[in-house]
Amino acid sequence: MDEHAVQHYLDQVPVEIREGVMELDTPQKWAIYIAVTVEGDKYFNQLKKQFKANPNTIDKALKSLVAGGLVAKKVKQLADIGDTSKTYYTSTTLGEKLLAGLYEVALPSLAMQPVAAPVTRTRSRASRVEET
Repeated sequence: MDEHAVQHYLDQVPVEIREGVMELDTPQKWAIYIAVTVEGDKYFNQLKKQFKANPNTIDKALKSLVAGGLVAKKVKQLADIGDTSKTYYTSTTLGEKLLAGLYEVALPSLAMQPVAAPVTRTRSRASRVEET
């Protein structure tokens, strides 16, 4: 393939969007992404229990979703950094907008109905500290 032509088209979509979409490469990742985006913040153990999954499976999926920018790993207080029982996962703005946009494009008539479209959550991002 002509790399110049490929790059020309890639440059038309921000890398954050491309990387986020590429991380959704398994049904399990989609399910976790949807659960966090639609239902709200989730702790690791909540997801493990909800999906009846092996911890390694959940961990790999979450790391992928975080790397893609769709989900963020957070803590509520600085003192909680490093305490895995106090670390939770939340949808990012990109994650929320991507799912809402997919609904709007694929099912425009359903996007108007609050039940069919993903729930847009209001949360105080300033009160949360992102774990590094």
